[in-house]
Amino acid sequence: MRLTSYLTTFLIAALLASCGGGGGSPGLSSGPVSAFSVAAPAAVTLQVGLTQQYVVQGGVKPYTVFSSDPAVAVGWLVGENVVAIGTTAAGKVTVSVQDAKGAKFDIAVTAGSSLAFFTTAPAALTIAPGALAAQTFKLGGGIPPYKAVSSIPSSLSVVVNGTDVTFTALQLPGSVTVTLTDSSSPPATFTSTVTLGTIPLAVNPSTTTMPIGGTLRAVITGGTPPYRTVVLDNCSTNAQIIQGNILQATASLACTGAAITVFDANNQTVSLSLTISAGTAVLQLAPSALSVPESTNTPTLSLLVYGANGPLQVFTTNTARLAPQTPVMNADGTYTIALTGGDTCFKPAVAAVAGVDNTVPPNGTFTDLTPGPGQPLADVTPVAASPTSPLGAGVPITITVLDATGRRGTSVVTVLDNGLGGPGCN
Repeated sequence: MRLTSYLTTFLIAALLASCGGGGGSPGLSSGPVSAFSVAAPAAVTLQVGLTQQYVVQGGVKPYTVFSSDPAVAVGWLVGENVVAIGTTAAGKVTVSVQDAKGAKFDIAVTAGSSLAFFTTAPAALTIAPGALAAQTFKLGGGIPPYKAVSSIPSSLSVVVNGTDVTFTALQLPGSVTVTLTDSSSPPATFTSTVTLGTIPLAVNPSTTTMPIGGTLRAVITGGTPPYRTVVLDNCSTNAQIIQGNILQATASLACTGAAITVFDANNQTVSLSLTISAGTAVLQLAPSALSVPESTNTPTLSLLVYGANGPLQVFTTNTARLAPQTPVMNADGTYTIALTGGDTCFKPAVAAVAGVDNTVPPNGTFTDLTPGPGQPLADVTPVAASPTSPLGAGVPITITVLDATGRRGTSVVTVLDNGLGGPGCN
């Protein structure tokens, strides 16, 4: 009986020993434990796709990490004492770090911009209908992508393209509310009240003075496109609307008080007053003067012609030296004229010297002739060279441009003296 009691006592003691003693929990230290802490702020903002790590201390290991919405941000352990947080989509979540005894630290994670949502759109504005009157504003901050909703899509279209939002009025009249939001939860919101109205029609400049044959251009703003124009006299011709909102016309007769009236789609009107002076306007050539060195191969030069009405005629006082090419009209209405160069060298006459070749070849180049194979230099017949160019250094070449209305402009090219027989003229 006593033996049975001894055996029972031994078995109980062995069982207690296998369970880690009479106190504490299996696998956990029974020694002193420091306070659980995470070296992270209570709120963190990260751009989507970025990660951040923080040190975990104290408490009872092992630590665990979990997210309230893993689709937005997740947390995981790096080793035993570091927690990492990574964002995968825009939004807000809570990432919690917890020790084995239930001590917990929460981190509020915002995936997106650290800037508050903003837009350059005003709280109230007026827009005329049509694509020409559409207005574009910027969106930023918050959490993209951004969204825009029109309260009456049939009256006002709003389109978001990245960080731009464009308002386009489709019809009149009325008032529309536009709601702009980011993708945070709950979303940041901005509201703009848009009045679909007619902005006063205007033309700039509203008055102008120009010579006969000149071409005017004025910018039309406001009103309701499309625009049309009416000439109220015969002092100007070819009045038309180009590029949607530019008034263009040509002055034909000298007069004072001429007018061109612009109409919009709602028959609003605005007039441009013209004073057309007599005489022929001078074309503007750039450069109006330039210089080139003496050379056997003058580089190609370019002239730019402003305010011309084509077709153009181009003349030069020496075609052999600078030959004008066919004028090319540019997209902005100017013309470019290329001047291809010839020989602008000048050599005085020199006497023939026996055995010395100072012949000037008839093609205008100044490369010295060389004897053929086996031919001694003395066998080359000496020929006295004579001036090959009537344009010595300092003699100008005048380029004249004439347009279809009789206006003309000039540019003067001067040949610089680099020393007779100097570089390029040997």
